[in-house]
Amino acid sequence: MLRPSGNLLDSSRATYRASLRAERLKSFWQIGRLLKSLVTSVSGAVSDLFLLLGLPLAYLFAAYLVIDLPARWFAHKDAYGRWGLLLFAASAAVACVGVVRAKRNAEPIAPVRPVFAKAMLGVSWVVAILCTIGDLAT
Repeated sequence: MLRPSGNLLDSSRATYRASLRAERLKSFWQIGRLLKSLVTSVSGAVSDLFLLLGLPLAYLFAAYLVIDLPARWFAHKDAYGRWGLLLFAASAAVACVGVVRAKRNAEPIAPVRPVFAKAMLGVSWVVAILCTIGDLAT
């Protein structure tokens, strides 16, 4: 009796092992894709959280340093040593980004209304001026 061989025989051990190997490899790549999507989701959530919490504080510190550092230079006080100019440049860049975003009516990073975000940006500049006056008075 003649029997089919190779691919024609579904019950052969070689075919079974090959399909089992293919299924294992397929599940291995599915786990890899799952881990990749998990890492992407977590890193996206962390960056969103950093922007949500960190950007308003960065705008506040930038407003303070943009006003305080030149005032310290004019008053001949210590302005953070060698790092003063670099601090001023970085804070000026961050402050410009905040002002330009407010001027262009860009959506705020935080889940608040744009009018509230603009008001808080303005309040941060007023607080920066008051802190600079207090700093120079001492």
